[in-house]
Amino acid sequence: MAKLDQRRINFVKSLPIDVRAQVIYRFLKEGISNRKIEQLIGALNEEDGWQAWSVIHFYGFDGNSKAKYPTLTLKKIKDSLLNVNVEELEEFYLTNSDETEIASKIVFTENDGKDVLRTIKARQGQYKLRRALLQNYQSQCAMCNINDPKLLITSHIKTWSASSVDERVNPSNSILLCKLHDGLFEYGYISLTDDYEVLYSRDFDFEGQEISKDITLTKPISDYPSSVFLREHRLKHGYE
Repeated sequence: MAKLDQRRINFVKSLPIDVRAQVIYRFLKEGISNRKIEQLIGALNEEDGWQAWSVIHFYGFDGNSKAKYPTLTLKKIKDSLLNVNVEELEEFYLTNSDETEIASKIVFTENDGKDVLRTIKARQGQYKLRRALLQNYQSQCAMCNINDPKLLITSHIKTWSASSVDERVNPSNSILLCKLHDGLFEYGYISLTDDYEVLYSRDFDFEGQEISKDITLTKPISDYPSSVFLREHRLKHGYE
């Protein structure tokens, strides 16, 4: 998958807001391909699709969003873009984190298709959440010593799909974990008590997989994992 590097980001920021709105409108409402969009919009002079792709992906959309907004108006998309902090999005894309982590957690719903601003804000909120977790956990997995940003995941306690809009960006509903411990937590092979002691599933062969059961949760500086969400996780995975 291509990345939004500085050149592509600078290009998006250089475009008038009206042009950005037209690109997203054509994609989200009409489902037109990137190359066709560039042919239809005079301000875009490329024909390989990368300019339209850059605008669409900068605002957090992908193929799952194509033609999903049948009631969208050009004015509505322009007003939505004017409410987005492009500097925050730029900061996210230029960090060492992997934006595909966030994209993979975003499940498109019918309601998202009715409110383009909420969809954009949800993406932006995820970027802010990750930054907050990196600060709260001092850029290190809460269950081991891994500190490479590319290996650190914004791990939701209550899953993204089951969470409300506010819960999805609530730091107390997330823990910064490496990809291994995120996987163990996501599938319920490990969980946490309200006192943050690690629980281990009897249905997983930790020894056979050579995974240590000597895990201690490092508490964050602030926004401790909520006991409400932790209980939901334990109930979901059969710990109580």
